[in-house]
Amino acid sequence: MFKKIKKIINKFLEDLAKENKELYGSGRMDCCNLNKTKERSSRK
Repeated sequence: MFKKIKKIINKFLEDLAKENKELYGSGRMDCCNLNKTKERSSRK
């Protein structure tokens, strides 16, 4: 039972990591860069 729960949680975390990589790229998370990206996209 615990192996099944662990497998489900690991799949969720892998999917979450994949989505984050698609949204934010694989670079370092920096609040200044993220804010600039949002400002630029809202100005267009």
